[in-house]
Amino acid sequence: MPITPTYPGVYVEEIPSGVRTITGVATSITAFIGHAKRGPVNKAVRILGFADYERRFGGLDKASEMSYAVRQFFTNGGSEAFVVRVAGNPTTAAEAFLANTPKGNVLKVTAVDAGFGGRNIRLLADHGTSNPASTFNLTVLYSSPDEPGGDVIERFENLSMNSKDPRWVERVINGASKLVTIQRVIAPGAITAKGSSISGEIKIPPTDFGIDATHNQFRVSVDGGDPIAVVLVPPFADGTALKNAVQAALGAGVTVTFASDHLTIESAAAGEFSSVHVLPGLANDASMTLKLGPLNGGVERDAATDIRPDEVPLHGTLVSGAIATPANIKNKKSLQISVDGSAPAAIEADTGAAGITDPVGYAGQLQTKISTLNLASEAFRNFTVKWDAANNKFILKSGTRGKGSSVVVFVGSDTLATDLKLTGGNGEVRTDGVDKNLTGGSETPFDPTSNPFPVVIASRTNRTGLFALEEVDLFNILCIPAVSDGPTLAEAAAYCQERRAFLIADPPPNLAPDAMETLVKGPTIPKTNYGAIYYPWIKIADENGKLRVSAPSGTIAGVYARTDAARGVWKAPAGTDASLVGVQAVEYPLTDRENGILNPRGVNCNRIFPTYGAVAWGARTLQGDNNFASEWKYVPVRRIALFIEESLYRGTQWVVFEPNDEPLWSQIRLNVGAFMQNLFRQGAFQGRTPREAYLVKCDKETTTQNDINLGIVNILVGFAPLKPAEFVFLKISQLAGQIQV
Repeated sequence: MPITPTYPGVYVEEIPSGVRTITGVATSITAFIGHAKRGPVNKAVRILGFADYERRFGGLDKASEMSYAVRQFFTNGGSEAFVVRVAGNPTTAAEAFLANTPKGNVLKVTAVDAGFGGRNIRLLADHGTSNPASTFNLTVLYSSPDEPGGDVIERFENLSMNSKDPRWVERVINGASKLVTIQRVIAPGAITAKGSSISGEIKIPPTDFGIDATHNQFRVSVDGGDPIAVVLVPPFADGTALKNAVQAALGAGVTVTFASDHLTIESAAAGEFSSVHVLPGLANDASMTLKLGPLNGGVERDAATDIRPDEVPLHGTLVSGAIATPANIKNKKSLQISVDGSAPAAIEADTGAAGITDPVGYAGQLQTKISTLNLASEAFRNFTVKWDAANNKFILKSGTRGKGSSVVVFVGSDTLATDLKLTGGNGEVRTDGVDKNLTGGSETPFDPTSNPFPVVIASRTNRTGLFALEEVDLFNILCIPAVSDGPTLAEAAAYCQERRAFLIADPPPNLAPDAMETLVKGPTIPKTNYGAIYYPWIKIADENGKLRVSAPSGTIAGVYARTDAARGVWKAPAGTDASLVGVQAVEYPLTDRENGILNPRGVNCNRIFPTYGAVAWGARTLQGDNNFASEWKYVPVRRIALFIEESLYRGTQWVVFEPNDEPLWSQIRLNVGAFMQNLFRQGAFQGRTPREAYLVKCDKETTTQNDINLGIVNILVGFAPLKPAEFVFLKISQLAGQIQV
């Protein structure tokens, strides 16, 4: 900016150089469209390796040609891809409900990814939290049906049904989970309770319940509000005095009571947000002394616990028949038990001559005997036995939950098992564990060989199918593995032209060379220079190590990427350097003569050569038929043009709205010329000198006064492309003997 001089001296002014470096874009970002076993539908997902694909889309799948194409892409040198999973309509997501007793369904859990994959998601809800009376944990497990090591586990702890709580279940899970979303489906009006905090058992002595000068403060947050400080001043002759002091400090927002050696602080308001949370004092903390808060032995129950989901899945359970007089079961000690399908094991739990006079204590004895049978097993280690005094029944629970969890009792050496009414049809009730799986979820299987157009091309308006790539800033290569449908390929090629990308097309499988020639000569395959086709299909290892016939497009895309990185986009991705890694054989081994029929038709052949193995042996576009005489006959010529076009398009955005005159034109020549010169130095063009290799022109000849009046600036960029040495002739002759004269 010009400086206005005001005082005698030296002024420093920085002058723009006009240099705006143009950076070349990536050349081998590949987009894949096809079926996957799971993952988001009609959404482009960036992946940087096959491990990313496994995590997001479930890995290899026999029904997914795309899964093998993506693996081959990265195996052959690819480094970045976008994957669009497509599925037939209608496509819905699997779901499940978590219920509360007695409120009914409280949470709806829906798979993030539509389709059948959601059916492999299991849910585990438990109350083993830092505040077991109020919050819950939710574990979400995806079990891969056919891929060992493909399981995904997500665990969310200390969740609340209170929408104002920092651990509000929807706030914690939605967006963070890759597997599910969650929605509360019960109205908050169903919550009628009041939140409360109940201390552990406190007594005198110690004097004043242990309140003294160094233990006399705690804080209380009521209904999610700011903490209120409670400062206690002894003496406290009894619980009533303590209760009155706390009530006075907290005011009318709570009701404080003291009964049965427990101090209770209850919110005065009912409803979803009703809660009482005791926090340590900022100094001289007394919350531990008074056993307030879950960490100190107290119990805090928010009102939203009224709609907290029950624990699922259930433990395998065995409930005995009603035992009217346990004391009558005398001098019995033997039974056998099977837990989670284990072999029956004998235990001895002697009832003694007096019989079972203390059912609670006897339940503890049974629990100890059973749990120590196999401490290495969770089913035994966490086994529980309880006495239900209200119904006079013993309740036996396996330490595990869900499918496979069970408890079965057999008769031992005496009649203890039947006397306890745990077997023999004495009213016992056995309930085996059942997994809580998401159910539903639908998709129409996608068949790439049967009218793929509605699924693959889909809708630009809705950004589905191919047009999900509208969300992607840049991709260079498009693969639709195993799709050889004419209308679909034509639309895909047109979209590639629009996005300055290149289509790698697959022919149908099981074609002989003459059938392939007929196909490419006909109208089915689009005659575009924005794409290429490779024949025949290849044979690669499946997930079990056995050979399967697979579409070659993903493998070829990887070769493109590897060649670009090693030699540049101007090098033909063909020849002995273009080895097809992972390819064990081809579907139809071609001879040189058969190759010679297809190559002039623009068909790039996959060949098997001694020493070199499988290689790509062709570099022509779909406009590479000799009869076209196209200037875009060769793949590297088209791809370097796309590279230059995209790089200059992005690198000259600064030109818009600049003054349209010679200073601007000179800047354009400088910057575009520097970009082209850099490519020339890398060997991207023909010619010994820059003048022979490329041209950059932007002046009054390219931009006339009429163009200036219309707001147009014209930049002419030309280059001399390198073309592959497709045919090598060795001319050999004999030298006649020389006659000395």
